[in-house]
Amino acid sequence: MLAGGACWATTLSAGQVGERETATINTIVVTAKKISPPDEEVKKQVETALHADAYFYDAQVTVTVKDGVVHLRGVVFDDWDLRTARRIARKIGGAKRIVNELQICSCDGGGGG
Repeated sequence: MLAGGACWATTLSAGQVGERETATINTIVVTAKKISPPDEEVKKQVETALHADAYFYDAQVTVTVKDGVVHLRGVVFDDWDLRTARRIARKIGGAKRIVNELQICSCDGGGGG
């Protein structure tokens, strides 16, 4: 008994549907610029990460950063260390690019001249 009295129906004719007001949609453009951390902060993060790696000897490696580009300079013992240094530096969020200027030590370790 309640079901019949609770519904109100409105019918529209085909002409009334076209008469509805058309809403305009405004285009919204959102632009964003990624803010990079300062070069000094990136340098500190790379140096800390290189030093924290237990298997990488970082005493002969210097890090410089210019406009987010990280330059690795110095001497490493072998190709493995060279790749490790690049891999560690690449993990830093503010590093846009890594420039490898590392050299592999060709010394025999005997102390001879």
